[in-house]
Amino acid sequence: MRSLHRTVKSAIALVFLLAGLCLPAFAQNSEWYYGKPIRTVTFSGLQNIKASDLDGVTSAYIGKEFSDDLFADLLNRVFALDYFSDVIPEAVPGDAARKSVSIVLVVQENPVVSKVVFLGNSKIKNNELKDTVSVKAKDIYNQAKVLVDERALRNLYISKGFTSVHVSSTTEETAEGIVVTFRIDEGTTTVVTAINFQGNTIASDRTLSRKLTLKKEGVLNKGYFQESVLEVDKQALIAYYHDHGYIDAKIVDVVRDTTFNESKKREELAITFVLQEGSQYTFGGITFLGNKVFSTEQIQALVTMQPGDVFNETKLNESIIAVQQLYVNSGYTSNQFQPFVTKDPDTKTVTYQIVIEERNRSHVENIIVKGNERTKDYVITREIPIESGDIYSNTKLYSAMRSLYNLQYFSNIIPDVQMGSEENLVDVIFSVEEQNTVSLTAGLTFSGMGNSNEFPIALMASIQDTNLFGEGRSLSAGIKLATEEQSINFGYGQSWLFGLPISMNISAGFSHTKQYTLRNYLSPSSGDLETSSHYMEYHQLSFNVGASFSRWWTYDWAVLTATGGITGSMVYNIYDAALYTPVDYSVSAYGNNWSPSTAIYGKFSADGRDINYDPSKGWFVSEQLTWRGLIPRIGDFGETEFFLRSETKGELYFTLLDKPVTETWGVKLVLALYSGLSFQVPAVGTTIKDTSKLYVDGMFYGRGYQIYNTTYGRGNGMLANYAELRFPVAPGILSIDLFLDAVMIKPDLGAVFSDFANPNDWYFSWGPSLRLTMQQFPLRILLTNNFKFTSDGITSVNKYGEPLSDWWKNWNFTLSFNLVNK
Repeated sequence: MRSLHRTVKSAIALVFLLAGLCLPAFAQNSEWYYGKPIRTVTFSGLQNIKASDLDGVTSAYIGKEFSDDLFADLLNRVFALDYFSDVIPEAVPGDAARKSVSIVLVVQENPVVSKVVFLGNSKIKNNELKDTVSVKAKDIYNQAKVLVDERALRNLYISKGFTSVHVSSTTEETAEGIVVTFRIDEGTTTVVTAINFQGNTIASDRTLSRKLTLKKEGVLNKGYFQESVLEVDKQALIAYYHDHGYIDAKIVDVVRDTTFNESKKREELAITFVLQEGSQYTFGGITFLGNKVFSTEQIQALVTMQPGDVFNETKLNESIIAVQQLYVNSGYTSNQFQPFVTKDPDTKTVTYQIVIEERNRSHVENIIVKGNERTKDYVITREIPIESGDIYSNTKLYSAMRSLYNLQYFSNIIPDVQMGSEENLVDVIFSVEEQNTVSLTAGLTFSGMGNSNEFPIALMASIQDTNLFGEGRSLSAGIKLATEEQSINFGYGQSWLFGLPISMNISAGFSHTKQYTLRNYLSPSSGDLETSSHYMEYHQLSFNVGASFSRWWTYDWAVLTATGGITGSMVYNIYDAALYTPVDYSVSAYGNNWSPSTAIYGKFSADGRDINYDPSKGWFVSEQLTWRGLIPRIGDFGETEFFLRSETKGELYFTLLDKPVTETWGVKLVLALYSGLSFQVPAVGTTIKDTSKLYVDGMFYGRGYQIYNTTYGRGNGMLANYAELRFPVAPGILSIDLFLDAVMIKPDLGAVFSDFANPNDWYFSWGPSLRLTMQQFPLRILLTNNFKFTSDGITSVNKYGEPLSDWWKNWNFTLSFNLVNK
């Protein structure tokens, strides 16, 4: 009925539009607008809805030629939002020459929800009920959402054992808007106090109980009874027996013994499953008939059971599904698979025959995107490696899902494949739920408290939008005001330049920092020149810019990316040259003089991860070469450092456990492994200053250490490794991890291999961490414990690498960030 109402509205609106177009142009060609490109689609009458929120609906029509079908489709999408009770279209020429048309939609908004009220609830608090319903104050009223929320509230109560709950809703229109009232008759709870089994001989009560979702009341379980869960548990018991060869097993009865507990005001239920197990069967084999596209050998290789094995229904179904997917991945979506089962009660064997009816390949008729209110359609469809007319492929569908999730524009993506207008045509539908892509961070820390001449507060703020205007562009800005550092920076990025998989990123910034370095000191007592014990203070000003371009190629097995970039800065070091002479020549080279610092780099990566920012499986490898120093020093201008840096990285991810607990959540364990080799080689006749050397930063490598400002914490060769056991508590949001770091720092690359086993250069740490995987807050909080291998065995060390006696007193908090290797 709702669809019919919307269709009638669309037809009426189309008539209004045609009339509006014809009347002002009566003396001219009344059909001038047909075939003209649509220049703009705007809304008039908006009060509570932002025009920018509608761009995702209208942007797909900009530039397309006007037609009745196109306009009807636009109106259907507008009405599908359920934002408006009426839409009257108007049209005007898009330009003076009438070569384009602009469409104005005069809308009347549905009323706003002013308040959501809950009545009758006493067992569940209002806050939990508010979190359950989707209708919120200030939302546009939508009757369908209210009906869905009734069901959601009912399911919430049922999940807590209120099996007789009743939920209804009413609405009241006021001057402020619609008041939505949910009336709840909670009833009483039903709690499972005992679960018993009868007739089981080959499986113990304990084994069978583990297969059930229903649990009796205990210390860790509430014991709430749900009728729907009981039905699921009955199927789980049958599946257990079928997976162990007992294909005739059945549940004869489920006996319920209910009593009312007056003191607790609840129903208490004892459940008894009465079973009939039957005999155990073995697998007699499986044959396939009708296959011509794939050989019998190719198909049989997907069968995981062998004749003589104990029959396992789950393995059999998995094998059949694997055969079906073999066809689907090659575009055969409409094949028919007819199973014939032969059960021999004498030999206790089960034999299968699958008759395959091969049909023509399916082609994609339409790519349809739903749910994107902000993101433009083309931003989504350009990431999908399937086009209308292509042969359908499940593998390409998976590749599209990977690319869309890696954008981090959407919290959920649901793909669907539906039959098209004709046989062997399919529509591929992507329903997306958008998430916030704007991150705004601000921080305040106290520093310099020991120096009364310094301002003790450091301020930091940044803003970034990774989907600017819904067009897939990124814009960022940041500022930092601290005692020893002040900086400001800007960044801009854009993907798919010229309609090709090419991205561009540019950045610019300015910073002022207070730094310290060793200085020459002439001892008055000995007359010797000391270069390792006296420091000087200097201030550094730096203007920096950078630009990079990337080209990527998307394959079913991985995404290959080639990147090239250049960075440059102008540096000015301020200090009193009459009083101080830095030991490091690079400091004096920029002393009281503007000089450049430049680098050029190239990078290649191969990414086979399922989701790059929070992987569950897959792999990643990359190699980056950077040359530092492009401008030779002539006189007082130019660079003083010239060296090559190589960074090789590799990642592996394995899902160790993935067990569903509820319909929306499960227990998952992921093993993450990383190894990275970095080294630097100076140009002939030059050296690399200490501040440019590789170092154990304590945030990403050797987490928990603070040795980056020491000579033993820096070098020109570094091997960094970690292993992490990850438990995603809320996938895409929060994960609890256990990590182990091992990092080695050496003077040069040769020492990395020749002196690999020297324990003095290895730094280890371990501990738990909380990892936020949201792009707005990519933070990680770690509890670190450091240790080294010495002649005495494993020795606990503090954050400076110094030995400690009690390892349990060696825990430290460390703040880090989630940086995704790309």
